[in-house]
Amino acid sequence: MFWKKEKDKDKEKLKRERIKKILEELRPKIDIEEYIPKTDLRFKTRDYSQFIKEIRREPRTFYEKLCWKAEKILRIKPDKKTKEKLESEIKTAYLDVTPEGVVSLTFLLAIIGLIFFISSIILIKDVLFSIVLLSLFLGSAWYCYTYPEKKSREIEVKMASDLVIAVLYMVIYMRTSPNIEGALKFAAENLTGPLSWDLKKLLWDMEVGVYPSLDIALEYYLAKWKDKNEEFVEALQMLRAATGETKERRLSLLDEAINVMLNGTRDKMRHYAQKLRMPVMLVYTMGIMLPVIGLVMFPIVALFMAQLVKPIFIFIGYDILLPLFLYWFISNMLKTKPATFSQPEIKEAKNVPSLGKFRFMGKELPVWPFSILAGLPFILYGVAGISSIPIETLQGIELQTLYSVYIIIGLSIIVIVYCYLDSFQKMPLRKKIERIENEFGEALFQFGNQIAGGRPLEIAMERAIRDMKNLKIADLFKEAISNIKKLGVTFEQALFDKNIGVIWNYPSRLIKSIFRVIIESMEKSVKLTALTTLTLSRYLKGVKMVKEEIMSMLSETITSMYFLASFLAPLISGIIVTMAIVIMEILFVMTEKLQSVLANATMPTALPTFLTWAWSGGGTGMPITPAGFQLVVGLYTLETAIIISYFVNRLEYGEDAIGLRNIIYKTVLIATIVYVLAWWISFRIFGPVLGQILAPF
Repeated sequence: MFWKKEKDKDKEKLKRERIKKILEELRPKIDIEEYIPKTDLRFKTRDYSQFIKEIRREPRTFYEKLCWKAEKILRIKPDKKTKEKLESEIKTAYLDVTPEGVVSLTFLLAIIGLIFFISSIILIKDVLFSIVLLSLFLGSAWYCYTYPEKKSREIEVKMASDLVIAVLYMVIYMRTSPNIEGALKFAAENLTGPLSWDLKKLLWDMEVGVYPSLDIALEYYLAKWKDKNEEFVEALQMLRAATGETKERRLSLLDEAINVMLNGTRDKMRHYAQKLRMPVMLVYTMGIMLPVIGLVMFPIVALFMAQLVKPIFIFIGYDILLPLFLYWFISNMLKTKPATFSQPEIKEAKNVPSLGKFRFMGKELPVWPFSILAGLPFILYGVAGISSIPIETLQGIELQTLYSVYIIIGLSIIVIVYCYLDSFQKMPLRKKIERIENEFGEALFQFGNQIAGGRPLEIAMERAIRDMKNLKIADLFKEAISNIKKLGVTFEQALFDKNIGVIWNYPSRLIKSIFRVIIESMEKSVKLTALTTLTLSRYLKGVKMVKEEIMSMLSETITSMYFLASFLAPLISGIIVTMAIVIMEILFVMTEKLQSVLANATMPTALPTFLTWAWSGGGTGMPITPAGFQLVVGLYTLETAIIISYFVNRLEYGEDAIGLRNIIYKTVLIATIVYVLAWWISFRIFGPVLGQILAPF
């Protein structure tokens, strides 16, 4: 069996070597040094701005508006090296800004920060506040300066996730029309997002004369992708070589181009999944478990270091620095994640609200006011309760802790309601599109078999529907055949007519583009239609199989991290809060009693004096109240749930805003319930025990 596997590997290796040899023979002998387009070496603002206006329909972002205003107020020219770096990042990110605008905004924010810093020192005379204010402005300036770099990396990830589908579109087109330029246009029109812009930029450069020929344009385009995705470069070289081949050889190269992309994606993801084990363990232990468990020791540490352990330090450490470290570590893990597949777009669907909004009674409403209104009453109730109850008694400590839990519940409700309202109308449609795209390969196989049997279109569709009656995609074919029979329209009209076309009820660009190709093949011959349909079915099944394999590779990591964020971490946090509060209450009562004893004692002892002084913070009270401690832990639990949700979503779906909101609301909802129940149940268990322990005192 092992020998057979090795033999198959050798055959595959020889096949790849033969194809590479063919590509080298067919590859045009172009001396790249003979032609160097000026636009690749020198940034032409006019040309680039014109291209941005042509491909982008969205208005300028807030960042882009700030850059243009800053450039008008204080125009600063960067040095040559900085300018080249920013130009490259801006072009990759498709931002409508200039290097001068980015640098001008950076310096303007820094200058404003210095003005506020000096003014606050002179007027307010608070050095700490002035430093914090200056840090905010300098941090904002640095963020604005590095934004093009961050955005360019994000765009590259999005582009890479569409590469498999892009090659699929090109192969689909070239099976009927062996023209690489037409294939590029077909892919650019059917893709959405950055990769579509990238292909349109390539075609646009050719049209305006940046490159004298398609071959030279492709050489530069492939050089750009060479270090980022070798499989994509190899696949495009095969597609280019296929244009000058005989039919049989062309079809073989087209099939191999798809296989190269799918196999490369599968292999890269397998290696990535294997390398994830140690980083995930570090996230699990160092990022979540150990910090939370370490909080149990806080009351003891505070006993001996009351002067150093300030509430603000605990808050900054656990609720700012630790989550930032966790996010940074996870982001670095995700940077090495290979590109897989992007999620289907729902922008073309009817009556679907845009991101950040939901539909109610036919109107689009912003989400954030409703989320704040839902959570604010709990927060105000908790704050009012804490403010009105003194902490001098044991009962006061317990009531303050209870009210502090309401604040955490209120914050969680804000997150839950926001993410739910922003996803509950979008997610079902996207899942529907995802399902029918996964089923489309099987549907095409049944449809193609019926056509290959020589049956007329209507009968072929009816028989195909019968064979795929358990599939959701069958509804599309049913609606199409209903239009053909009842309205007497053509197959194309039944699908694409603006008024009755069924394709608009299934807003999938993949399905739409494949049906376009099938309709074009119908105009040529029935045999070509059957062959095209069956071939497309095979491609889609291959894509589906690789998707399932990738999900299988990541399933263990995704499941364990989701369980950690939604159940285990909040459970342990809730119990630890109770344990820490119990210890703090015991020390609080002991301190009171020791102070009473010392007041009546004739000979003071060193140890009790030290204990009372330490726990009273050297005369300033407890280092942090139990309510404040609960707020720190509860907020950290909420942040952890959101960060881990981000990690799981990026692993499973990539850059997907809708999926992120969907998983955040589910994770935070479960985590909040588990945390509150764990705290309440453990407190009910330890409360009576605590009462018995403290009864003698």
